[in-house]
Amino acid sequence: MSRNIPFYIDLPKAIGISVVLHIILMIGFPDTFNIQLVTPQEMIVTISPNQKLIEQPVTPEPIKSEPIKREPIKKIEPIQNKITPIIDKDVTSVAIPFPKEEEPPAPKEVISKTPNIVPQEQITQNLESYSSLLANAIGKYKQYPKIAQMRGWQGAVIVDLEIDSKGSVISVKIKKSSMFEVLDNEALEMIKKALPLPVPPESLRGKNFNVLVPISFKLE
Repeated sequence: MSRNIPFYIDLPKAIGISVVLHIILMIGFPDTFNIQLVTPQEMIVTISPNQKLIEQPVTPEPIKSEPIKREPIKKIEPIQNKITPIIDKDVTSVAIPFPKEEEPPAPKEVISKTPNIVPQEQITQNLESYSSLLANAIGKYKQYPKIAQMRGWQGAVIVDLEIDSKGSVISVKIKKSSMFEVLDNEALEMIKKALPLPVPPESLRGKNFNVLVPISFKLE
């Protein structure tokens, strides 16, 4: 179905007239067409989770990075603190005496007393003479037992005496028996009565020694 146009339009002619009119308007009214272009501001759009919004991505401008200038590292020298002594002029210096080391005392002169060395022969002679001295001293206390007199018992008892350096008797024992107990016991009793015994000679002093003393029992 065709649409009837009431009048005829010359299209090329109409376009030319329109162009001419625009040129006239631009010449006559120049401020009307002086339109300043404004740069649109960047919009920040917040989208909630329930909303959907399609926007074209904004391409950020590249950031121009300037090169970092590095200064040379300086060597740090250690700080040496110099301590300056503070001297007070008003203080009087006093010298403190240090204790002197005590010298050890000089050792005393030790006089060594070397005992006189007595020959063995002389010692033997001294023992024999001291044994005779003890026999005479002990014999003064002899009491012949009556039972030995009645039965005619006779004999000799040799007693071994141990004497210390001071002449005291340490021990007494029978070296040789008379074969009669009663006579042996009488010999021991005589020694007890004779105490203290005579002092031994100087050559026998200073140490313990043993001496044999004979005690004789004879009927007259």
